[in-house]
Amino acid sequence: EVGNDDLATGIVSRDRYLDREWYERERVIWEKTWQMACREEHIPEAGDYVVYDIGKRSFLVTRQQDGSITAVANTCLHRGRKLRLESGHADEFRCPFHGFTWSLKGELAHVPCEFDFPQVQAEDYRLYQAQVGTWAGWVFINPDPDAMPLLDYLDPIARHYEPYRWEQSYMASHVGKVLDGNWKIIHEAFMESFHSLDTHPQIVGTVDDFGCQYDVWEGKPHVNRMMVPFSSPSSYVVDQVSEQDVYDDWTGRRELGQDDGAYILEDGETARQASAKLRRAVVADMLGEPVDDLSDAEAVDGWYYNIFPNMMFWGGFGPNMWYRFRPWQDSHEQTLMEVGFINRHPKGQPKPQPPEMTFLTVDQKWADAEELGGLGFVLDQDTTNMAAVQQGLNAYYNDGVTFANYQENRIRHHHQTLDRYMAGDLPGNR
Repeated sequence: EVGNDDLATGIVSRDRYLDREWYERERVIWEKTWQMACREEHIPEAGDYVVYDIGKRSFLVTRQQDGSITAVANTCLHRGRKLRLESGHADEFRCPFHGFTWSLKGELAHVPCEFDFPQVQAEDYRLYQAQVGTWAGWVFINPDPDAMPLLDYLDPIARHYEPYRWEQSYMASHVGKVLDGNWKIIHEAFMESFHSLDTHPQIVGTVDDFGCQYDVWEGKPHVNRMMVPFSSPSSYVVDQVSEQDVYDDWTGRRELGQDDGAYILEDGETARQASAKLRRAVVADMLGEPVDDLSDAEAVDGWYYNIFPNMMFWGGFGPNMWYRFRPWQDSHEQTLMEVGFINRHPKGQPKPQPPEMTFLTVDQKWADAEELGGLGFVLDQDTTNMAAVQQGLNAYYNDGVTFANYQENRIRHHHQTLDRYMAGDLPGNR
């Protein structure tokens, strides 16, 4: 029956996106899951910290003197003021309201007018501490003390990424924008390529949206994957373009190896093969060493891994695009979407300093962020849909939203995991 949640048939209630009560009940996921808070290069020195806000919660993710990283609740235990409003550097966390002070590890260090607070005992006034884990330069936190280890949560991503030198990775760009729409609407727009023909008609000559592979693994509730063949035409137009057309369109360049400015494919060479050859050269230059064993798929294709609840990033050597989706100021109708690129540096060289986030205003387009290159235009096409989905669901006569069996199975998987957390069946626990 339309209106009843039935993920087996791909139907869910629109309340998941519109209803404030639903949003309040799904808040459990922010208390029980591993979430990306920052990159390690955001906090390179002892005392560097990042403010990570999610829903009603806020944490201070801090580099300690011994090089470890901690995450403590960003709340003064006297009157509740946030200890820090912005990321930065500190030797201690002193509340700007009355001066109650905690160490970087969250231990109570100073009580002003201590004689007036006989009820305050240091052992009872330690800031709440979340679990912290790191992988491939990413820093994750989980408020749940019973959470499974991060690498178990991320499996099979860590195994899949072993060949790709993530220890040499760094954040090259970071752009954010507040969008109208529930955070799940925004997130789900990047879980399938089914929309490409109508939303991104300019890419179907070089991206095989219909040949996309969607992977959901049994017993892996927190991770799924989409693999999209690049430098290969969509099945919708495969008989309308030549391999040379595909290559010229994909690379956007005509200066490779020919006097007339155009690289001409060799006899029997496909656009995909030529693009892979070009990409191997770029990766070798980036790493400072050859990567001759890199397959065409690894060199060219788009791999999109989703990490429940709110992160997504590309695989391979990159540049790896990454996304994060968070309710904006605890709203169920607005989302802070962040996106950027992860690049590699040569082995033995220090990581470049991460850029400040470019925060786009409501009047700016993703294309205005030059650091996103041509993908800013694609994101503008995507996000035009999202506000219209939120509006359309509010005007809906049917109660149900319907997902395709295969091409939208990653969205089903995401909702199934969400349902388990909301039902108290916590797949992220030990």
